[in-house]
Amino acid sequence: MTLVHERPAHDALPTPSVTTGIVDVDIHPVPPTGAVAEYLPRRWRDLITEYGVRTTNGLHNLGEYPQLYGGAMRADSWPDEGFPGSDLNLIRSQLLDLYNIELGVLQCLSPGGQALNPAAQALRPELADALTRAVNDWQLEHLVRPEPRLRAAISLPWEAADLAVAEVERLGSHPGVIAVLGLSKTRDPLGHRRYWPIYEAMVEHDLPLQVHLSQGGGNPATGTGWPSYHTEYHVGQVQSFQSQLLNLVLSGTFDRFPELRIMFVEGNVAHFVPLTQRLDYHWHSLRSEVPDLQRKPSEYVRDHVWVSTQPIDEPDDPAHLMDYIEAFGSDRVLFASDYPHFDFDDPHEIFPSAVPQGVKDRILRENAREFFGLVSP
Repeated sequence: MTLVHERPAHDALPTPSVTTGIVDVDIHPVPPTGAVAEYLPRRWRDLITEYGVRTTNGLHNLGEYPQLYGGAMRADSWPDEGFPGSDLNLIRSQLLDLYNIELGVLQCLSPGGQALNPAAQALRPELADALTRAVNDWQLEHLVRPEPRLRAAISLPWEAADLAVAEVERLGSHPGVIAVLGLSKTRDPLGHRRYWPIYEAMVEHDLPLQVHLSQGGGNPATGTGWPSYHTEYHVGQVQSFQSQLLNLVLSGTFDRFPELRIMFVEGNVAHFVPLTQRLDYHWHSLRSEVPDLQRKPSEYVRDHVWVSTQPIDEPDDPAHLMDYIEAFGSDRVLFASDYPHFDFDDPHEIFPSAVPQGVKDRILRENAREFFGLVSP
């Protein structure tokens, strides 16, 4: 039996406003040991203690090969107790205060969304549901409630649409929630009809989707199987974003949900440009396969898809970065720091001189107003 949570209590949170500060769309909180268990029913606490958590990737404390040392965290982000991303004071001093972050979006990459009931004969999503609800409640209570500059992108049990919809209904109107967190590696491509009820619920609550680079999903990490080297894995991760973008467009998902807004987070910018051009080219010659598409693919990308800067592309000629940004759309790129991970991007250092100040301003703050539906100051 799934625990039915009430909506978490909250003090009166102000409506997010971005004036001269920065919007960071990619902050990774990590619950301290035992924190999530406090929000779980006794049934699930006992089960996890006795059997552990099985995910589509194996056990919850194992990632895909190659493993990331130290969770890929910055050395200076470790608090005296707990894990990086668990200490609100460090988040404030190392990020929010230091860089004048007016709005920071939390993306808690917990194992909940891909958890399976241990020893189950079939994929059973009840544990994933309980874990995602617990993680959402923890971050709203311990990070968003005491820090008005933070908002949550809520996790969902993606592989069980009915339970995911219930979580959107439970928290979709909560003032601490600004988006839904999705993963780049799912059991089926994101345009599959099994996910459509989730998009319908998101649109009803005017919540955009942030698809974050991820492990898991139960499928190999690349189109040719499992990588042998960390460099191979790190570079090849963008393949999951590319596959998801192709499927979302060609499946007609954006025609079905014309108000759906999606951001691909932590996947660079440059590679989306030739991918979209190639998609247009082949659509012209193969369009009889998808006769229901109402427009050419690049038009859907233009109207529905945003990307984040992190990790920023660094071509040998810095001017080429500006070419990529303009080709994709400088009004469709948002800043991401990836705090507290080792490849953190400093908002004052990532842009080469070839990027005009007006474009920097759009990326650092103005584009977020449209994506998140913020009221202009």
